Amino acid sequence: MPYVWWQSEYDLQCHAFSLDQAEGPRSFYEAVCDHSVPDERVSRAQAGALCVDCLIKVGTELPDVRWRV
Repeated sequence: MPYVWWQSEYDLQCHAFSLDQAEGPRSFYEAVCDHSVPDERVSRAQAGALCVDCLIKVGTELPDVRWRV
């Protein structure tokens, strides 16, 4: 699933939000780590430190691709 990384004004970290949340108006957004942010408290920009919990959860969804030698 594709994600957007937006900053929460609550903790000033960038969290991963599913791309489908970026479409249309919403009253709040829920990050992969279960952090939720109301519309007026999310900055639609990648700024600040990345949320470690979001990084881990997004990373575990990546396919296990082995490099060929």
